[in-house]
Amino acid sequence: MFQPNGYIFVLWGNHFEEATATIFVTELREAGLRVKVVGLTPQRISGSHGLALVPDLTLDQALSLAIKVICLVIPHTSSGLNRFKNDPRLRHLFSQAFENQAKFVISQLNETDLPNLNMFPGSLADQIIAYPVNKPEMVGFARELANSLLMN
Repeated sequence: MFQPNGYIFVLWGNHFEEATATIFVTELREAGLRVKVVGLTPQRISGSHGLALVPDLTLDQALSLAIKVICLVIPHTSSGLNRFKNDPRLRHLFSQAFENQAKFVISQLNETDLPNLNMFPGSLADQIIAYPVNKPEMVGFARELANSLLMN
């Protein structure tokens, strides 16, 4: 099976959506893609419903692979994007992913999230893909994403 040289990072932080993270990790890995769950903090990380996921990499470790990022999945809750503002490591990761023309897969944004987009580099209009919030639809979406990444 063909496997792209790049990495897909699923960012994982406190109160993120664990169902979303697990759907993407499962479907993308099943397709044969190199997926790494990246922990945003060194402490134990529990999702919005209390499920703790063990990251494959710390954010600092992920930065050494940032040049190979082809996709970033951010399974955030509505307040999740706000947490990214003050972390220069995330800005660096986002900048590198932007330069790589990686896809940024995030939840559909609402009006309160829009001011937080300034933390992303450049004009991401062509690189942002909004995933559906309905979990059954998300499985099909993740499979389509896997296929599109395998074709690039």
